[in-house]
Amino acid sequence: MKLYSERLFLKWLVSNHGICFGVDMKQRSYLLLASRGGIVFQRRPVGDKVVENLDYEIPAIVNALRAESGHRSFDR
Repeated sequence: MKLYSERLFLKWLVSNHGICFGVDMKQRSYLLLASRGGIVFQRRPVGDKVVENLDYEIPAIVNALRAESGHRSFDR
């Protein structure tokens, strides 16, 4: 199951794998992700589309964020 919304400046995603919230403002964007892999809170580039580009799949998003930061990624 996967539910998401990208209306206005607040974006959210809820799935069987976790939850993800994003806030997009003119000068800043933030991403909060909670999953089995842990909790991530990051400042992201304005207009970042990591969640959209990975088809709203939380395990893929976690792996992409870990790869960006240099942490070991995993598959689940």
